[in-house]
Parts: sequence; structure tokens; C-alpha cells
Amino acid sequence: MAESDVEIAIQGKLDKIFADYPLTPRLEMLKIEIKRTLMQDAAVKVTDGAEPVDAVREAFQDFGDLRHQINEVLFTSNK
Repeated sequence: MAESDVEIAIQGKLDKIFADYPLTPRLEMLKIEIKRTLMQDAAVKVTDGAEPVDAVREAFQDFGDLRHQINEVLFTSNK
């Protein structure tokens, strides 16, 4: 799994998660920020010797509850 494969894997997982929500400008920005964070974390893990597939899985685990963050943005967007 090359770096582009890591990016594709991260993007695919994010697309599945975000598909359950309306795509607002704030959510689109959140998605971009989360992707950037996950890419950086996965890259560090790969550099440290993790297999790319494991690096992606661990990056998502390390990030925590994505749906909670999405809901926070949705609820604060409506205020």
C-alpha cells in the first residue's frame, strides 16, 4: 500500500462516515481537516514501521469518535 493507497483508504472511510450527514460547508471543512490529520498520523506510523493498512486503522482509532465531532459541528452550525 503506497502513500496514494493510504490516502485512498482514508478518503474512502471518511466518505462512508460523512455519507450519513448533510454536506454543509462547515462539515466539508471538518472533513478536510480530519483527512489531513489522519494522513499525517498514518504517515508517521508508516515511517515508524507500521504496515500502511495498520497505520490507517490505527490513525482512525487514535483520532477517536468522528461522529461525535461531526455532530458537534452540525449542532453548533444551527445556532
